[in-house]
Amino acid sequence: AVGVNLPVEMWRVVLAYLPLPELGRCSLVCRAWRELILSLDNTRWRQLCLGLPECPRHPNWPSQPHLEPSSWREALRQHAIANRTWSRHAHPELQPSACLHLFRRRKERRVWQGGALGVAGSYDQVVLHPGVYEEQAELVLKVPVEVVGLGRLGDVALLVSLEQQCPTARLSNLVFMPAWFSTVVYKTLSGHVQLDNCNFEGAQLQIRGPGTCHARFCSFSQGSSTHFLGVALSLLDSCDFSGSDSASVTVEGAPATERNWACKHLASLARITTSWTSPGSGSPAGDTLGGHSGGTQPPGATITLEDWSKGETESRRRGGGGGEEGVCQDTVMDGWSDSAPSDEEEEEEEEGKGEEGSGQGNNSLNYRLAHSHHGLSHLLRPNQDDSPSLTPEVRTLTEELQRDPRAQALIETVQGCVLRRCLFRDGKGGVHVCNHGNARLEGNVFRGLTYAVRCIQNATIVMLRNEVCECRASGVFLRLSSQGLIADNNIHSNGEAGLDIRKGADPIILCNRIHSGLRSGIVVLGNGRGSIRSNQIYNNKEAGVYILFNGNPVVR
Repeated sequence: AVGVNLPVEMWRVVLAYLPLPELGRCSLVCRAWRELILSLDNTRWRQLCLGLPECPRHPNWPSQPHLEPSSWREALRQHAIANRTWSRHAHPELQPSACLHLFRRRKERRVWQGGALGVAGSYDQVVLHPGVYEEQAELVLKVPVEVVGLGRLGDVALLVSLEQQCPTARLSNLVFMPAWFSTVVYKTLSGHVQLDNCNFEGAQLQIRGPGTCHARFCSFSQGSSTHFLGVALSLLDSCDFSGSDSASVTVEGAPATERNWACKHLASLARITTSWTSPGSGSPAGDTLGGHSGGTQPPGATITLEDWSKGETESRRRGGGGGEEGVCQDTVMDGWSDSAPSDEEEEEEEEGKGEEGSGQGNNSLNYRLAHSHHGLSHLLRPNQDDSPSLTPEVRTLTEELQRDPRAQALIETVQGCVLRRCLFRDGKGGVHVCNHGNARLEGNVFRGLTYAVRCIQNATIVMLRNEVCECRASGVFLRLSSQGLIADNNIHSNGEAGLDIRKGADPIILCNRIHSGLRSGIVVLGNGRGSIRSNQIYNNKEAGVYILFNGNPVVR
């Protein structure tokens, strides 16, 4: 009754002193108190979220730590859900009678100080004090356990090689360095491991299906890497990969048909809840994209082979062997590009020359093309009358997905190794998917690598809302019958092509911004295919889409 007439500002000061359980109880008192509790998002909820001992990182670390999350309370809630996931397998519910249920004793969780893995019981917590812990032989985890390092990240270092043979385990606030006999510091063949706020330095993490992994706010540096073999579902969330000697993340092998207990919980964590409407679906500022739908066909209408042949016949009739359209104006192209081709392109060119035979002379690279009526500049001129513009609108990702059942199926079904909000920087490779492996990449940043993503050997990837920039070679490679969906990404400022499609690869490329490359935007060659639709491709030093040596994409 004393505080009934307190102003809202005073209530917020008082409530900001409450711990988390009391905040929850106060939010149940009445609607006014609930609104007061929710209004503490940038103060008390932020303090609680950043004060978590097992994961004190910023929610948008490592790629965008300067941006505030949409809700600190929601970020804290996601932390709480992830904290409970690793132990969902613990203490399965029994079905006793009502009388026995009253007398059932709950197993108490013990906390062990120091290196007590050998005596710890199921789901006990082992707390490691600051120091360096080294083992001369491989350690085996036979019971579910949680290992936590005290102090700041870096105070507790493990020079060990751990093999997990239990259903679940959790490791947090630890630094892993390789032992003298193996670079693999942790591996599991069937169980689930959760890694929170850990550093891997020159070490390797191995997960083999049906085993699963959930890594959050971890750093992989000095040549560290993760290897997933036949994994049905694993999740790497907000991790930092730097200084890789090869690929930072390797996903290999078809997903195992067998599933462990953690898959259903990881699936709920990896579920997509954001809208498919892309914020960058329109043209970039200052750019005008030209195109021509042609004839009376509505945008997106299916054109049959007869219609295509009829249109070609009419155009030949209009050309008629006379006029400027059929006359060569002696324009000579002395070469394909001003910059030197890459090693892989040189190999493809040599193969192409071998197939064509040796009947060409020394001037085989000289091509004579008519210079008139090859441009689209007339489509970019403003209309003098009120007639509708000939420049088509670029479709949004939502519109494209509604028209493409195959793209919808890829979004709904492809999981495997899921990487979200990770940063890949200053190394050789980002993500390597091979040999029927599946990977899903959402909201990641690839910067300063030799290549960002390589997908080969019948592998499948889904790339959504990633940024790929400043790669020394091409940004995304697809080879050897690989496929997938590459949509709503920002691919720019790469040393060679933004996307390189070869050797039977057949991806769907939708609504991306591919620009500012030092060579071409997209290169398709060597029997590469693909469906390239509704992309904004601009400001590349060479071709926007470069098709050669039996490349056969659909560009729309």
